[in-house]
Amino acid sequence: MRRLFLLLLFLVASVWFGLTIMRHPGFLYVVYQPWMVQMPLWFALICLFIIFGLFYLVVTGIDKVVFLWFRMKNWLRFRREHRSYSKTQHGLTTLIEGRWKGAERLLLNGVNQSIDPLLNYLGAAKAAHEQNAFERRDKYIQTAYHVAPQEELAIGLVQATMELQQDRLESAAATLNHLLTLSPKHPQILRLLEKVYVRSSNWENLLALLPDLRKAQLITTEQSVQFEKNIYCEQLLAATNKNNEALHQLWNNMPRSARKNPEVVCAYVKQLQHNGHANHEIEELIRKTLKSHWQPELVTIYGTLPFTNLNRQLVIVGAWLKMYGPHLETRLTLGRLCMRVQLWGKAKDYFKKCLEDGFNPAASLEYGKLLELLGETDDAIAVYKAGLGDGMTEKTLVVLKRP
Repeated sequence: MRRLFLLLLFLVASVWFGLTIMRHPGFLYVVYQPWMVQMPLWFALICLFIIFGLFYLVVTGIDKVVFLWFRMKNWLRFRREHRSYSKTQHGLTTLIEGRWKGAERLLLNGVNQSIDPLLNYLGAAKAAHEQNAFERRDKYIQTAYHVAPQEELAIGLVQATMELQQDRLESAAATLNHLLTLSPKHPQILRLLEKVYVRSSNWENLLALLPDLRKAQLITTEQSVQFEKNIYCEQLLAATNKNNEALHQLWNNMPRSARKNPEVVCAYVKQLQHNGHANHEIEELIRKTLKSHWQPELVTIYGTLPFTNLNRQLVIVGAWLKMYGPHLETRLTLGRLCMRVQLWGKAKDYFKKCLEDGFNPAASLEYGKLLELLGETDDAIAVYKAGLGDGMTEKTLVVLKRP
């Protein structure tokens, strides 16, 4: 209904306009010396309308052409990026599959058309590293720093990981320590630094790193204590070529808790023995430690010390037997001490009890020596054979059962 009304209105207006023009045709004069153009007003209006229409069509056409060109450019760019993405994705997949040469080629092919080529260069560096092409790897790493300087942390972690795999421990430590200044609490940096220090036996720096590892919750408090204990033991074991003064200084610089740890004490005692240190200090250190902590190696070392008051030592070791139970090391030490004070019967009993628990070369050797000393050569040979791994023969069993 509305359309019909508008159509009728348009027809009425057209008729009115036509009649008005016929009654008052009017003329339009355009003068531009030396020309003069005369035309009816209605014709001029129609021409003006046509000109405006053509202008509108031209402007709209140009806009559509520009928009079409813009769409074409976007489509070409999207197609190029998609192809680059496909190459990069294929290259990363090939890298995961371990096909290093193909991965390197695909990732490099995707670099030129990629918006962010960082992953391409890092993946290519990994592929080159696995092919032992270390010069190419370093070139890709440097290029990655150049194209994405804001990603120094990520690039540095990749670089340090590959340096660690190549066993370039000093370079890896330098890279990681630089990254640590950029991000002091970064867990991956701390993990890699821990590995570098362990592999390079850099115990002092590893000890200094432990608080950061705890704060980053990479290790628990119990693990930290175990870590510290292992570090102090390694420091002592590495002190083989140090003199007594340097060894004492290393020991005194350790915290009190470490000096009470039986395993750390054991490592220190071994170094003191190696340096030919005074036995009375070793004996006192072992005694103090075993008053509160059991450590079988300390008991074994105690039995090899050249004592002067053997009866006193027998009483001390006997007290350990009552305190900590019938351990193999305690019985073996008691047997050795009994041999030295010529308590042959007791020595035999202790060595037999050691061998009753199973194969034990040290106990077999000591028992064999005792039997040989007592003139029981055949029995000594049988015990020696058992200690060499020949097993418990009938002869050996008879010797063990003999009073």
